[in-house]
This record gives sequence, C-alpha cells and structure tokens, in this order.
Amino acid sequence: MLTKLKAAHAELLEGIAALEAETRRSEPIEATLSAARLKLTRASSRRKTLIEHTIIPSLHALSPEDARRVEDLRRSAGEIALESSRHIGSWTMRAILADWMGYRRASKAMRAAMLRRIAEEKAVLYPLLGGRVDGPLAPPAFSPRQPSISI
Repeated sequence: MLTKLKAAHAELLEGIAALEAETRRSEPIEATLSAARLKLTRASSRRKTLIEHTIIPSLHALSPEDARRVEDLRRSAGEIALESSRHIGSWTMRAILADWMGYRRASKAMRAAMLRRIAEEKAVLYPLLGGRVDGPLAPPAFSPRQPSISI
C-alpha cells in the first residue's frame, strides 16, 4: 500500500507542476489548461479513494495518538471535498477566461493547499505503512480555514 500511496502522491505532484506551468502563461491556452485541470482532478480522486477505501480501513492496532491523527486526516477530507467543489464550481473555463489573473491567484493558493495536504498524508500515513517521510517532517496542520484541496 505504501508503494501505491507514493505513486499517487507522485502523480499529484506531477499534475500540480503541470497546472503551475499552465498558470505561468500570460494568457491561458484553453485546451492545455483544461487537460491539466482534468488530469489533476482525476489523480486527486484516485488518491482520495485509495486512502479512504483501502489504506485507512487496513490500519489496525494503532496507538491512541496515531488513531487520532488518522481520524483527523479522515475527517478533514470532507472539508477538503467541499472546498474543492467550490473552487471547481467557481472557476469554470468561462470564469477563468474572464479573470485570468484572479484564477492564477486562486490556483496558486489551491496548489499550495494540495502540497500541504500531501505533506500531512505523508506525515501520518507513511510511518504507519512502514515507510519514511521524504523531506522535512512538519506536523500536520488540520484546519477548516486552511483548504488542502484537490482541484
């Protein structure tokens, strides 16, 4: 499962980078932007399904602290789904084309939130799956005001 989660995170990071490249353009290219958004949304959905339906149900005999952290991660997923839906609903292609600078700012914030979410998942789940966290380990910061979202 750790290998699958790492692959899902790598796919997300790839998608985040592709969307970032699109938003660096001075003007949007509708076809490539739409494709990047769709790819990222699908990758995020696959990762969410893996965590919620395979990984979390497989975790047993957790310490109280680990159980709390997993529950916090699971609970925050609902808030994340809501924020994601709002972002996607607000930023239709028509809205993006009408306010490219606004979308670029909103997308940057969402990508940063996604990176925080990946870090949270790594910090909580990798050790429980027998792995190590790559890079600096920051404690998860679960907060409904800090959207960690799939785009």
